[in-house]
Amino acid sequence: MRFLQKTILSHGLFLFLLTMGLWLAAAFSVAVAQVANQCTDALGQVPVVEGEELSGQLDILSWNIQKASNEGWAEDLAALAEEINLAFIQEATVQAQIPLAIHTPLHQAFAAGYTTANRETGVMTLSTSSPSLHCNFTSQEPWLRTPKATSITEYALAGRDDRLLAINLHAVNFTLGLVDFKQQFSTLADVLARHQGPAILAGDFNTWSGARQSLVDAIMQEHGLAPIEFQPDLRTTTFGHALDHIYVRGLRAEFATVIPVSSSDHNPLRARLHLM
Repeated sequence: MRFLQKTILSHGLFLFLLTMGLWLAAAFSVAVAQVANQCTDALGQVPVVEGEELSGQLDILSWNIQKASNEGWAEDLAALAEEINLAFIQEATVQAQIPLAIHTPLHQAFAAGYTTANRETGVMTLSTSSPSLHCNFTSQEPWLRTPKATSITEYALAGRDDRLLAINLHAVNFTLGLVDFKQQFSTLADVLARHQGPAILAGDFNTWSGARQSLVDAIMQEHGLAPIEFQPDLRTTTFGHALDHIYVRGLRAEFATVIPVSSSDHNPLRARLHLM
């Protein structure tokens, strides 16, 4: 009888925790959708500050910096960011004061993700011009319940009425299926659908399976974004699949390269883009 009672209680507790987990996940998804909707409603609406426009040529960097925890990251970043217009940094930490490692003063847009008592990490977008709009949201890892950050910035363009949309992404990682991964990209798809103009989506996509990569490619193709190709392709891989990507719309790549480093577990991506 005691065994039966314990079993019933354990089963009841499991169902309660499962129900609470599903409820919290649903509430979190609604909150993310609301933030994304507010962001898309503001696209192209914020007045532009004179002199803060980006030009037609853009040198960009995308790099998961592994929390700036390895020796040599600052020296590598300083070299990588020379003459850069936009830098998409994932696993950036506020405490590392990452912008100070770059010789040219850049505007900073930070989106907080995983935070502890003494470290705040997330994605950081650095730019030579201040963004006319900055908003962000997080997606939770379904197992670890830790947040992955996404930063959305918009920039005025010299001599043009449209603006550049720049999305800095750190995708959810530890999932068995595609539900949470797809939801994160579906939110981005809504933003891309509302933005009329050129766009860059860069970051650590955690595309460690063919199914994940196919899903990303399908959403990007639907919204007119094409992947930048790297030859030789020295991007960091897991299970044979590249994790880091740059997708663009309304831009063409003059060159693109991957730079091997030992200061992070991800190799950084560099590219020079021209507006079309």
